[in-house]
Amino acid sequence: MKKLGFAAVSGLILVALPAHAHHGVAAVGLSEPEGPGAALETTAALPLPKHFAFAMAKSEFVSFQIRDRAAFPEQRDFSSFNMLVLGFGITPWLSAYVFQPYNVKSADGGIGSNPGLGDTNLMLAFGWKWDEGLRLIPQKESLDELADWHFLLWASCTLPVGPTEKNDNRDQRFAPDMQTGFGTPSPTFGLAVLKQISTNFTALADASYQHFFTHDYSFTRYRFGAETRLNTAGVARIYAKGRVRLDGVVELGGLHLQRDREDDGQGCLAALSASGGTILYASLGARLYLGRVALAFGAKRAVLKSLNEASAQQGSEGLENLRVFLSVGVASPI
Repeated sequence: MKKLGFAAVSGLILVALPAHAHHGVAAVGLSEPEGPGAALETTAALPLPKHFAFAMAKSEFVSFQIRDRAAFPEQRDFSSFNMLVLGFGITPWLSAYVFQPYNVKSADGGIGSNPGLGDTNLMLAFGWKWDEGLRLIPQKESLDELADWHFLLWASCTLPVGPTEKNDNRDQRFAPDMQTGFGTPSPTFGLAVLKQISTNFTALADASYQHFFTHDYSFTRYRFGAETRLNTAGVARIYAKGRVRLDGVVELGGLHLQRDREDDGQGCLAALSASGGTILYASLGARLYLGRVALAFGAKRAVLKSLNEASAQQGSEGLENLRVFLSVGVASPI
């Protein structure tokens, strides 16, 4: 059976962006034409092979719904989330990643735009498979072995390098959700599963939880609500010949946001109204492989949502016009 030097490079969940601005997933993928497919935002449970390096750049543009001007004189207009990802296969079953965001957040009503670095995210991913029992992922797998169930457990934490005290066009501090950094570390834990159902179809799913800590801004104390995610995806091989492959991807992503909390002026953190809720997103896109280079593009939108005090929310998850994204990644042995 033909052996694959590498079967897939999977990106891992990164949720390092503030509530009301962006809760997004940066999934990256790369594979040979014969291997399982990788989704756009659902984690693929395949770590990097040993001594493989990976690099990816991703850009996402988010346009928010404009609501009643009388109720929302200062409205979130759009956000642009850009990210550089570097990864390395420490062993065939253990990979390390570094994510560095650069974001632009814009609002009208005289507020203006806030471009800047987001918080750096460090991640470790541990992979194993089911092959007559649980076992670590080997350096090389045959096509038959790639059809086994694969699992990935990961843990990550942000480093508070992004700014949290920038001023808007009125020389006032941007609100916490308009700042590009958190100010405190933010850990995430997740689990992913992958199964190649047939030569031309791969099913994926993942679940994750991210916690945020309280940060003392110069103008308030604030804690963003924790996030729980559940994603599923189906990847269908549309075309494959030689080193070229084109996959179509359909995804559903569930997101539950707890309420944000802010200092009530008496030293206590009070739950904020018009924050948090539950959203179901649907995504459609494609991934094109040119050897070890992968291009991915797609769009997603909220199809179901239950937001807390929805009529009082604007510029938050679930109230986007559309999210569109594009990424390019490459992996190579070193």
